[in-house]
Amino acid sequence: MKKHVLIILIAVVTFLAGNVAAKEINLDMGGSYSQGNLTVTCGQSLTDDTPLALKDCQYWDNFNKKCLFEMTTYTYKNLECVEKCQHWEKFSSTCHYKTSCSFHPTQESFVQTTCDKYDDFKNTCVKTRDIRIGQ
Repeated sequence: MKKHVLIILIAVVTFLAGNVAAKEINLDMGGSYSQGNLTVTCGQSLTDDTPLALKDCQYWDNFNKKCLFEMTTYTYKNLECVEKCQHWEKFSSTCHYKTSCSFHPTQESFVQTTCDKYDDFKNTCVKTRDIRIGQ
C-alpha cells in the first residue's frame, strides 16, 4: 500500500512540475521588467558589427600584486587590434603613450594609431601613424 501511495505522489509531483508555464518577455533597448525583487534591464545589443574587447594586464607589479597598466585587445571576425602602452616609464610606472584602435564596421577594419616619433625628454609623442588592419 505504501508503494502505491509513493508512486502516485511522485506521478502527481511530476505532472504538476511539467505544467509550470514559462513566461516570455521581449524588451526594447533600455527597457526593463520587474517581478518581485528581480529586475531585468536590456542593455547594449550584441550585433555582428561590434568587436569583442578583452582586457589583460600589460604591466604587473609583483610587490603590490596589482596591475599597473591594462591593455585591450579588440577582435572582430579574424581581425585583431591591440591598445597597449607603447612608451612605458619604469621609474614612475607610468604610460606616456597608449596606442588606440578605432573600428569601422562598414569597411570591416580597424585603424590603429601608434606613435611614430617619440620625444623622450618631454615624454610626448611628436608624430603619430595610422595603420589600417583589415580589408
